[in-house]
Amino acid sequence: MSTAVLKDALYERALELVRTYRAASVVLVQRHLHLSWKDAESLLQRMAQETMSVRRTSNGLFIFIENLIGEELQTLHSFAQEVVLALAAGELDAGQLRRAAIRYGLAEEVAPSDCTTSSAKALRPCGYLRECVQPTLTPASA
Repeated sequence: MSTAVLKDALYERALELVRTYRAASVVLVQRHLHLSWKDAESLLQRMAQETMSVRRTSNGLFIFIENLIGEELQTLHSFAQEVVLALAAGELDAGQLRRAAIRYGLAEEVAPSDCTTSSAKALRPCGYLRECVQPTLTPASA
C-alpha cells in the first residue's frame, strides 16, 4: 500500500472516531489510534479544512459541530461563496442576493399580511430571517 492510501485510511478512521464520540480532541485521536500528538493534531487540522464537522477555535482547540450547526455553517458557507463569486464578477444586485438567500433557506418570502412592519422591505427575525415583500403600487392601482 502507498503512503497516501495509508494516510487516507488513517484519516477516515480518525473521522469516524470523532463522529462516534462526537468530540474533536487531539488526545482522543492520539490515544485511540496510537499516534503522536503531532500526527493526531495534523489529522484534526485536515478535518477542519475538509469538513464542516470539525472547527478549530481561537484558543487552538478543536470542536465537533456536526448535525444542525454543521449544516447551518455549510449553508452559510455555500451562500457566502456564491455572493463572493458574484461580487468578483461584478454581477451582484439586491434581487440576486434575495433569491440566493431564499434558495439557501436563509430567508423566506412572507406575505405582506404576515409582516410586523409596513415598510416596503423588512426583515423579521424568527428562526431564519423572513423577508417581507410588499406589493409595488402602480399609478393604476393607487
